[in-house]
Amino acid sequence: MIPKNKKAPFLIAASFLTSFIFIRLAVLLAGSAESEFAQAAKAGALPGTDFYIGSNIILFGYHIHHFYFGILFICLAGWLAIVGSNTIKRDYIAIVYGLGLGLFLDEIGLLLTWGDYYSALTYTISLFVLGIFINILYLGPFWKELKTHIATGKHALLKEEIKKKYSPLHFIDAFANKLFGTKTISAVFTATAYILIAILILAYPRSVHYFIAGAFIITGITYIINVTIHKTPHENI
Repeated sequence: MIPKNKKAPFLIAASFLTSFIFIRLAVLLAGSAESEFAQAAKAGALPGTDFYIGSNIILFGYHIHHFYFGILFICLAGWLAIVGSNTIKRDYIAIVYGLGLGLFLDEIGLLLTWGDYYSALTYTISLFVLGIFINILYLGPFWKELKTHIATGKHALLKEEIKKKYSPLHFIDAFANKLFGTKTISAVFTATAYILIAILILAYPRSVHYFIAGAFIITGITYIINVTIHKTPHENI
């Protein structure tokens, strides 16, 4: 059972990840980023047609990117969250917001680089946003425990607690269990996530160094935490 105060962030994170992966694979399979319309847009030219709905969407001579739909969903969710609604539940608003965020961030690299849909900036920013959601969902107790242990000088048990409660595999398993509820489906979900990451690496080889850099950053943070754990109150690093 997801705590009430964590349910909305969880639904946003899950719908964001689903939306991002779906639209990224859809664009890849449809070849939307390599079409004549996409090349014309990158060159700053008009698409040359007024209406077209296929691998790209052209309306009234304008190339409609899916980040527009993302902004629309985000605005709709924001309006409903602020004004309130008697017919639409808060959970559904969270899902709409997450879907919009996924559609928008899928093209954030294109927006920041003047037309490069495959920019690695998309993965960097999206992973950062996903990291914020993971921090909200799972790392609250970690920061609280770390603060308590450092303040009291009781570091001895923290290392085992971190390994037990806050390892990457624990996060993946907990996320899948909350989403699906059974160990079998949880394992399938985890395996699918790994396969999708492998597909993304094969499809966008330029993103490999970002994955490697991320692994080194996580390792570095782990070493820093270990140093903090083993440091006595009178020891200087």
